[in-house]
Amino acid sequence: MATLAQLRRDYSDARLSLRAGLVQAARLIWEGLRHSPTAYDRASMPGFVDQLVPLVREGQAQEAALTVAMLRELSLLRTGVPTPDVDLSGLEGREGGVSLEDVYARPFVWLWTDLKNGKPFEVALDDAADRLGKSIEADLQLASRNAADAVIDADRRVIGFKRVLSERPNHCPLCVVASTNHYRKGDLLPIHPGCGCGVEPVYDSGDWDDDLNRQVADAYAEAIRSQQIAVLDHGEYGPYLVAA
Repeated sequence: MATLAQLRRDYSDARLSLRAGLVQAARLIWEGLRHSPTAYDRASMPGFVDQLVPLVREGQAQEAALTVAMLRELSLLRTGVPTPDVDLSGLEGREGGVSLEDVYARPFVWLWTDLKNGKPFEVALDDAADRLGKSIEADLQLASRNAADAVIDADRRVIGFKRVLSERPNHCPLCVVASTNHYRKGDLLPIHPGCGCGVEPVYDSGDWDDDLNRQVADAYAEAIRSQQIAVLDHGEYGPYLVAA
C-alpha cells in the first residue's frame, strides 16, 4: 500500500497534469478561431462553446474521480476501511445556476470589451486566453471540492476535514494561512483562482496535525506573518478565499 506522502504526490501530479492538458487544449481551440471566416465575432461563439464545454465536463468528471479515489486510498491507509460509495452526478455548473455554456461564452465578451477600450488585438486575445485558463482551473477545483464534500458527508466516521497544501514548490500565502484552520463537517473548502489545495478527512483529533502543512507554514513564516484572510460568499464559486 502507498504511503501518505506517495498518495499525496500522485494525486497532486495527476491533478496538475489534467489541468495543464485541458487548459492547453482550450487555448488551442480559442487561438484557432483566428483562422475562421467569422473569427471572434458572435457567429463563432456557439461553435466554440459546443467544442469546449464537453471537454470541461469530462475534465470535471476526471477530477472528481481522482479525488474520490485518493480519499478511498487514504481511508484504507488510516482506518483499514474504504470510504462509502457516493453519487457524483450534478457536479457541473456553478453556484446560482450558472451553466458551463454561460461561462465559456465569456471569453468573447472579455475580448470585445478590451478591444473597445483600446487594447491591442494580440494582447486582448492573450488576456482572454489567460482568463479562460483560470476559469477552467476553477471549474476543476469546484468538481474536486464537491466530490470531497460528498465523500466526507457520507462517511459517519469523519469529524471534520483539513486543507492540505499541494506538492507544488511555490505556495500561495492565502492557502498557507488557510491550511492552519480546522474545518467542520458540512463546510465547503474556500477556494480561489489557481488553487491546488486538497481536502483530507479527519477521523480523530490526532489527524488535525499535518507535517506537510506545518513544514510549509514554517518555511513561509515571514511571508504570512501579516497575511490576513477572509472568506466571501461568491455568487458562482461559493466560499471564496481572499486577502483581508
